[in-house]
Amino acid sequence: MIKRKLVMACLFVLAVQLARVCLLADTKDQQMTLAEEIPDGTEVSVSGTVEWVREKEKITAVCLRKNQVRYAGTILKESKLVVCIRPDQLKEQLNIGDKVIAEGEKESFDAARNPGNFDQKEYYRKQGIHVKVRADTLEKQSEKSLLYDRIKNEMWKWRKKLSGQLQTKMGSYYGGTMSAILLGEKSGLDEEMRKLYQKNGMGHLLAISGLHMSLIGMGLYSFLRKAGTSFFTAGMAGSSFLLLYTGMTGNGIASQRAWIMFAMRMGAEITGREYDALTGLAAAAVWICLRQPLYLTDAGFLLSFGAILGIILIEPVYAGEKAEKEKKEREKKPVFLKGLSASFAVNTVLMGPVLWFYYEIPVYSVILNLVVIPLLPVAMGAGLLGLGILRFSERAGGGCLNLCKAILWIYDRIGELAARLPVSRWVTGKPPLYLLVLYYGLILLICIWFYRLKERRTEKEQRKTKSRERWVGVPGILLVCLSVLLPGSCWLMHQVQGQVTVTVLDVGQGDGICIRMPGGKNCLIDGGSSDVSSVGAYRIEPYLLYCGIRNIDYAFVSHGDEDHISGIRELLQDQKLGIGIRTLVLPAEKYWDEKLKELAVLAAENGTRIAEIHAGEQVVDGTGEQKMSLRCIGPEMVLSESGNAASMVLQAEYGNFSMLLTGDVEGAGEKQLVKSGRLGKCRILKAAHHGSKNSGTEEFLDAVEPQIVLISAGRGNRYGHPHEETLERLKSRNCQVYSTQQCGAVTIQSDGKKLFFSRKCGGGGSD
Repeated sequence: MIKRKLVMACLFVLAVQLARVCLLADTKDQQMTLAEEIPDGTEVSVSGTVEWVREKEKITAVCLRKNQVRYAGTILKESKLVVCIRPDQLKEQLNIGDKVIAEGEKESFDAARNPGNFDQKEYYRKQGIHVKVRADTLEKQSEKSLLYDRIKNEMWKWRKKLSGQLQTKMGSYYGGTMSAILLGEKSGLDEEMRKLYQKNGMGHLLAISGLHMSLIGMGLYSFLRKAGTSFFTAGMAGSSFLLLYTGMTGNGIASQRAWIMFAMRMGAEITGREYDALTGLAAAAVWICLRQPLYLTDAGFLLSFGAILGIILIEPVYAGEKAEKEKKEREKKPVFLKGLSASFAVNTVLMGPVLWFYYEIPVYSVILNLVVIPLLPVAMGAGLLGLGILRFSERAGGGCLNLCKAILWIYDRIGELAARLPVSRWVTGKPPLYLLVLYYGLILLICIWFYRLKERRTEKEQRKTKSRERWVGVPGILLVCLSVLLPGSCWLMHQVQGQVTVTVLDVGQGDGICIRMPGGKNCLIDGGSSDVSSVGAYRIEPYLLYCGIRNIDYAFVSHGDEDHISGIRELLQDQKLGIGIRTLVLPAEKYWDEKLKELAVLAAENGTRIAEIHAGEQVVDGTGEQKMSLRCIGPEMVLSESGNAASMVLQAEYGNFSMLLTGDVEGAGEKQLVKSGRLGKCRILKAAHHGSKNSGTEEFLDAVEPQIVLISAGRGNRYGHPHEETLERLKSRNCQVYSTQQCGAVTIQSDGKKLFFSRKCGGGGSD
């Protein structure tokens, strides 16, 4: 009864914190003066204390606390901020606790510019950081630090040293992987391997999770107990070591949760009390969320706590436990069956967060984890032992690390095999919030029913009466059905047909337009950027997954400039684990430059069909009133040169909906389009060449007569796009202009009669 009351009290506190997050704006945002009062690009001088240092190849990020920010004779205080500086500009090694001064430009963190994209601003907000400074100089003022900082600094140095040893002995590929598993050091992690693990549901192996912490903590505790030490000594030693390990590996949410639960368990062992995992889980959640309520909406928090909650509450439902005495019988079951019920339980609870944050399900993860998780203690034990032995014997230590290498090799082969299996990933898109509420509400009702059946069974056994078991297994079957219905319902919601959806993505300085046709076909018109690196991986692919798009039926490339093809190149290279492209559509071969020729070769190597489209040809989707056409009207055959003037121009039509997609056509290309007679009036125009002054001439606009103009251009781009001359021409014609610079992604939907539009960065409407 006392345990139940403690759990209920913790749930009440968490509910209050969740209400603060959803309804109020006071969640640790009191000190945002620098972000609010100083414009981006302002030169500032910052002095503060080093909290942490993260070193990458091109940039070193330094978090400072207790900061004083000086600019224009004014001094502001900021609790935390991040200073970014190139490694070659750092004159000396930084340590945690150092007092430093930095000078540079103030910048804001980026919010997500497209649906489904990573929200950098929200990520740092959860850490109490609201602004960054891109520094030109950073110098030490003092090396004096607190005892806490000195301990933390030593842990950080050990982490770097051990990571270096792993990469030296195991090679950069496997050493980087083992550094992530053992030390939480991901800077040396191979990106292809990271994606392989994540797409197959094995990504938790690469993060310091509760599983890692439990293996280490309980391993040390069991060893000390077997060695004859007391409960108190073993418990305190295990808790202390785990606390230091938590600090060394980055103090993540999962690590904090695991340490709190382990410390409570050790406290129960020392005092001779019974440990209740549910109480420990609830207490850990309250401790973390009292410090930062925003963690209640964090993926790491929900996945870590959800996994343990699944094992505690849902696994008995799958295992079919009906009475306390049957737990002993269950322990006699094969390890595979016990692991299968635990894996199903974890996946049932984590289904919601996985769909909400990642938009897809690794179908075979339940089975894969039955193989990879049992090998993890061996890999971690061999890794820790190998690092310890290296100090005394290079050969023996290297042998242990070779065992780690063999296990990681097995992990890679398992992941590659799973990726080749049919339907290895189910791309569902992001579910609506109400669907998740319904899902977890039904899970709660099933669990209440199951545990009431269990209590009745126990009472009957105590009275030594017979009881019928006709309901045994039914709650578990219902949970399995729910686990399939949730992603299935989500997928169906994203397959709505009968309307066209056009999204001009914010890809920075470039073009990327996604069209979902009313008959179900998906098209991508260009996809590249000249100022956003890995635009395919970080801007285009997440949006497509968010929309439930697993394959692109037609990827049209207007011409060969990098700001139109760089993202498509990425998608072509990574079709096995990313977005598939069935057909790459290029202009007539006479307009191909070297970049387009290389792209065609790459497509062929990766199994993508290549098609040419000429003026007058079209792609049609649907029939009757649901018919939509995407017709090529340029470039004209009289042009022989490649480049902007020879851009592919497409016209989309669906009922009263009409849109012109112009690539970078300008100058002679526009004149030829007007003369061709193919250029008709279109209500919506995607401005050519990012709104350049050489595009959208008066003659061209007279022929098109657009009412809505969409411009794709990067914020603060060096070309000054869109140019003022173009904006003035559009303004004089009373055009509604929407630019990705101000709006983020712009989405237009139409049922063939009415238009509905929305902007990622605020606002929407209909016409």
